[in-house]
Amino acid sequence: MELPISFLSDSSRPVASSEPGELAGFGRGELEFDEELLFLAAEGEGHPEEIEGPEVGEQSELLCIIRQKEKDLVLAARLGKALLERNQDMSRRYEEMQKEMTDRLEHLEQEKHELRRKLENREGEWEGRVSELESDVKQLQEELEKQQVNLREADREKLSAVQELSEQNQRLLEQLSRATEMERQLSQQATVLQEEFREKSLSTSQHVSQLESLLAEQILEIKMLSDHKRELEQQLSTIMEENEQLQGLVEELHDKELSLNQQSFEKNLQLRDSQLELEELRLSYRQLEGKLEELQEEKSLQHMNSTSTSLLSEIEQSIEAEEQEQEREQLRLQLWEAHCQVRSLCCQLRGNESADSAVSTDSSMDESSETSSAKDVPAGSLRTALSELKSLILSVLETCDSASSRKCEDDGLEEQIKQTSEDSRALRELLQGEQVRMKQTYDELQELHKQVTLLSVEMAALKEERDRLLVLTQNNETQEQLMKAIKDRDEAISKKTAVELELAKCRIDVMSLNTQLLDAIQQKLNLSQQLEAWQDDMHRVIDQQLMDKHQKEWSQPTYSFSNSHHVKQCSKAVAMNHAERPGEESVGAEGRRLFSFLKKTKC
Repeated sequence: MELPISFLSDSSRPVASSEPGELAGFGRGELEFDEELLFLAAEGEGHPEEIEGPEVGEQSELLCIIRQKEKDLVLAARLGKALLERNQDMSRRYEEMQKEMTDRLEHLEQEKHELRRKLENREGEWEGRVSELESDVKQLQEELEKQQVNLREADREKLSAVQELSEQNQRLLEQLSRATEMERQLSQQATVLQEEFREKSLSTSQHVSQLESLLAEQILEIKMLSDHKRELEQQLSTIMEENEQLQGLVEELHDKELSLNQQSFEKNLQLRDSQLELEELRLSYRQLEGKLEELQEEKSLQHMNSTSTSLLSEIEQSIEAEEQEQEREQLRLQLWEAHCQVRSLCCQLRGNESADSAVSTDSSMDESSETSSAKDVPAGSLRTALSELKSLILSVLETCDSASSRKCEDDGLEEQIKQTSEDSRALRELLQGEQVRMKQTYDELQELHKQVTLLSVEMAALKEERDRLLVLTQNNETQEQLMKAIKDRDEAISKKTAVELELAKCRIDVMSLNTQLLDAIQQKLNLSQQLEAWQDDMHRVIDQQLMDKHQKEWSQPTYSFSNSHHVKQCSKAVAMNHAERPGEESVGAEGRRLFSFLKKTKC
């Protein structure tokens, strides 16, 4: 009977080594089988005890031995039958496990195939996007190069236009100089002709004397008018200077007004700050007075109750007295700080540097000096400081009122300046009227010159008329040249403005293209980051699936009778892993290539 028990102990070992999660049914069958074997062994061991009880004789012992052997044979048959049934159950379950494993492997392979297809589709999409972005970048680079070429051409055109304008200005200056020289030559010719005319007009002395008298009168009138014109110009210049001086005064007054406004605004801000600080100081002063009253009341109560106290109460009172002294010192320090703040405000309003230095030195002292100064402060010093601050605030308000009076004075000055400007305008109108009169007199002089020319035509010959006609034609030609030069200058200025506008437009276009390029690069960077994240996710999913597969393969039970089969399965799993790794390596290589390409595009 010892044989089956040892067999049971040996057969129960793989069950203990198997995992409970995946082989729950397997363990239940083994437990039932073990219980049956234990029951049979208990029955086989119980019957000899019953037979060995009565000692009848040798025959009874033989019969018991035979019966015992028969029972052993029956037990061995039952054990063999049970073992056969167990082996059949184990083989059947093993086949079921194999089927499940094959189904799972097929399912995993299908998922792997689908993931590879998705990966290939995504890679195609990303490659298409990358190619599109590259084409966009190339187009933008080409456009940038075109814009740069256009800018260079525009700069060249601008330089050429500036050179042309400078050359045209030089030409105009040369033409003006030539025109002035022609005028001088014409004036010289006119003097020569006048001398010739005087020499030839000896017979016509009466006409000449009349003409000379007329010319003298006209010259006198011209001189008078020129003198009057000079006087008016001098008056105008003096008026302009006075106007400029008045404008300078106005600007100075305006600057002063602005500075006074700023000062008044700053003073108002300081007043508001000082009022707020005063309110805070008043509140703190009231709180401190209340605390002092409470401390005095507590001290009086302590003096009243000091007779009926024990040693412990005396110790507590001494501790409380020390605390009260500390609180009083703190209150004194707070009062001293408030006093220093009020003094600093007063010094700021007065602008005394000595007071500022005193306040700074007071604030930089140690705690011991602060406590001593706080003790030395008189009782009404804070109130006097507050009254001083009030008086200073009132003085600042008075200064604000004086600033408003200054504003009124500035308004009066502005009115005077307006009046002077109106007077200058009236003088300008008078000057314009006198200029009109000068023009009228000049026209009259021209008429007199015409009369003189008519007389000279009557007195002179046809040669003089021909010369006069030539002079007139030359004058017309010079005027036409001047008009053409002015027109050319205006056209050059218009061209210059147009070129500057085109340059501004080109710069705006370049700025917009730069912003578009930056946006495209940012989109490209975002896409590359998304690609990298997607590749990392795919690697993680593949690694997780492989780890799950390995865990499932290693979690299968390793029984003694199926070691060879398990080794075969392990070899198959290893071969499948080796077969799957090239695909993973290809995916990793493709991801690395994409990553390197995106890095190059970033650079």
